[in-house]
Amino acid sequence: MPDVPRGPVGPFAFVFWNDDLDDDAVLAQLREIAGAGFVGVTLSARVGLSRRVGYLTPEFLRLVRVAVDECARLGLAVMLYDEASYPSGSANGAVVARDPAFAARCLVPVPRDVVVPGDGPGPRHDVAGYWRPALGRDLDARLLAVVARRAAAGDMDGDVDVDGGVDGDGDDTAVLLPVRAPGLVLLDLPPGAWTVTAVFDAASGGTIRGAHAEQDDGSALAPAAADLLDPAAVAAFLEITHDAYAAALGDHLGTTVVAMFTDEPFLLGRGHRPHARPYTPGLEAEVAASLGVDVAEVLRRLPALWDAGDGTRPGGTDPGATGFVRAYDDAVRARLHRVYYDAQAAWCAAHGVALTGHPAEPDDLATATRMHWPGQDTVWRWVLPDDGSGLEGPESTAPKVAASAARARGGAPSVTEVLGAYGWRLGLDEARWLLDWYLSRGVTTPVLHAFFASVRGGRAFESEPDLGRWNSWWPHLPPFVGYVRRVAELLAAHPPVWPVGVLSRPDAAPSGPVVRALLEAQVDFGYVDRAGAGLGGRPVLLDPDGGVPDVAALKDRLRAAGAPVVDAEPPAPDLRVVVLSGGAGYVLFHEGEDEVRTALRLPAVPDDACWWDPFTDARRAVERDGDGRVLVALGRRRTLALVAADGHPVQPAAPAPAHRVDVSGWRGTVARVVGDAASTHDDAPGTPDDAAHELGLGDWAREPGLRRLSGSVRYVAEVDVPPGAGAARLDLGVVGDAATVRVDGEVVGHALTAPHVLDLAPGVLRPGRRALEVLVSNSAANYYEGDRRPSGLIGPVTVSW
Repeated sequence: MPDVPRGPVGPFAFVFWNDDLDDDAVLAQLREIAGAGFVGVTLSARVGLSRRVGYLTPEFLRLVRVAVDECARLGLAVMLYDEASYPSGSANGAVVARDPAFAARCLVPVPRDVVVPGDGPGPRHDVAGYWRPALGRDLDARLLAVVARRAAAGDMDGDVDVDGGVDGDGDDTAVLLPVRAPGLVLLDLPPGAWTVTAVFDAASGGTIRGAHAEQDDGSALAPAAADLLDPAAVAAFLEITHDAYAAALGDHLGTTVVAMFTDEPFLLGRGHRPHARPYTPGLEAEVAASLGVDVAEVLRRLPALWDAGDGTRPGGTDPGATGFVRAYDDAVRARLHRVYYDAQAAWCAAHGVALTGHPAEPDDLATATRMHWPGQDTVWRWVLPDDGSGLEGPESTAPKVAASAARARGGAPSVTEVLGAYGWRLGLDEARWLLDWYLSRGVTTPVLHAFFASVRGGRAFESEPDLGRWNSWWPHLPPFVGYVRRVAELLAAHPPVWPVGVLSRPDAAPSGPVVRALLEAQVDFGYVDRAGAGLGGRPVLLDPDGGVPDVAALKDRLRAAGAPVVDAEPPAPDLRVVVLSGGAGYVLFHEGEDEVRTALRLPAVPDDACWWDPFTDARRAVERDGDGRVLVALGRRRTLALVAADGHPVQPAAPAPAHRVDVSGWRGTVARVVGDAASTHDDAPGTPDDAAHELGLGDWAREPGLRRLSGSVRYVAEVDVPPGAGAARLDLGVVGDAATVRVDGEVVGHALTAPHVLDLAPGVLRPGRRALEVLVSNSAANYYEGDRRPSGLIGPVTVSW
């Protein structure tokens, strides 16, 4: 069996094929992506793909071959995407079309309140007799069990109790009633109030988002979700999808094609029946085996599945479940691993590619570990820079879950799908924060979502934004991609040291005060299972159920164990310090909004140490205080690595500027327009042509006729540089949003996030009259959403020596 490739690290572009494609369109997009510096692409059929092309048709597979051939020529690695849109496992409905029995299945309760009269007064809702329960007019639903339980006082409303109710987990009052042909149940019960629950095995009714515009959520044509717990259904999925790719791309598998990406398999499908619980025929026997009871006992307990909530997390597990519900959810997860993930992994390994992607839940450590390259995703603005969501809640665990699962697999690449559905208001400032959030926690292969083939019609608003040509920031994306790639390569070459292991349940990695306390004290960690395995070495294990640790005492314990310990004096809770293995140094990420100024007491500093800025690729000297601590001044959205100079030129620490001049006389002209150029001026008919519309410093969104202009404006000015000027600082002031700076026609730097300041090495601004050019691109939301976000070179612009 071929070895599974370790794979490249660094950013992949998630490519959406969402329109009527031809060879030229496919090749042009791939060449743009390669030119931007990506290491690979993830090719995905997406809502909006034309019927002419189709999905997994000969024409579709021919285009895939054209794309992969071109990626081989360009040096781009390829991840294949295993579904049309998402969630994975249904082959755009072809699995269920092959056999309707392959549709996703579930358990559904149908309750009835019954009062059996006896001695004494009491409500009389019904009397004992025969009942023929039915799940509407579902002719194929199978009555699996009927269970009677004593009703709680006041709980005779005929509804499913999803808020607490009677607990049938071990309830001796629960009675399994026999079912007689043709589906009749005799309600022969002792006197009292009862809730009788018929549990049906039925198709979930869930769907996936399909490849074509008429197959989206809510459509009658949305493809049916397949039963991912049924080995035969999964085998059909692999045959229809994976084998088709293998036939089309055989010589590329394991070389250019490095992975298969599976996307948040959802056992019930989207839009499933209310109160559905994941199921497949025979699952009750597996639950019985895990509990050491017979199947009848499992059937008797089934109503307990709805006592504490629907339990319809996409992964099929309820993190708070205990007892029987926990056993049921564990059996579902174990079967999903065995039937779906392990079958996928085996196919991938046999074909020399890695299984990657992400599970349905962000904190699902056990499922992430089933993939060769474990992954997670962060989309839909689940995590934001300024609301604490990066430190608290299940979504905050995603990066560490992916990286910890990768560490448990021996240091495999860790993957994230990121930036999707953040909206057209997403700027490079926020994107930088989110990518740093993942990188600082050990993820090395981000898949940037997404690069649209088309924004025609409503395609511009399907999990937007586009990150490529249809976005106004496109001219500035290469330096951003280059930064992510350099940091990812450093972290992959010297995997972070995690001296602490935080104990985790398989399906619910912990977040909250314990994790926050570690991160804010610069104590790095990974999640480990309750056996403490997976991180390597001998980490100090913390049980989050034990409360927030005394961080000072923990650091003393780590020092005693010989682990590296970082102290920030004064404390710097927004600073994330990654300790590189092998004594290679440290990487500092800034997660806050205000400049961090502190001194770091480090266990060891590389010989010939210097600061390396992975965004500018420049190196500067390190300053220390009298106590030997490393002095740190780190601005917002900045990253620095403390590494050995290794022969690279090192600039001295920049002196405080002594002289400052204002740069005036700016003249700006429109250089690039996103969308329809005419429509950007529809607020002011008769506006002069773009090329003739000169702008000065200020917010162009407030200019008559330019409110909806999204794109780029090129500003030019001149500055007189006096003799003897050396290193300089160019402060662009307020910029909306991203800027690239040239001096005398040569690019000297990029200012993609606030503060928009460039430190220029000696010789960049030579004495004499120098020509400055600043290309500024604003937010695409002004065009796509009619927003009025600040746009342009607003200033003031100053140069200091």
